[in-house]
Amino acid sequence: MKRIQRPQLTNAVRLSAREMNSLHFSPKHTVLTPALLEKMAGGRTDADKGA
Repeated sequence: MKRIQRPQLTNAVRLSAREMNSLHFSPKHTVLTPALLEKMAGGRTDADKGA
């Protein structure tokens, strides 16, 4: 089984439950579509890869 090493977080801070509940993140989410993934990969298509 592959072992993933725990990251060394030098500036991490433990938060209490109250502090965690007060965090709010943007409701905007990026929807990954095949077209967006292709664009992120530099516009490569299956034909370009020789498949």
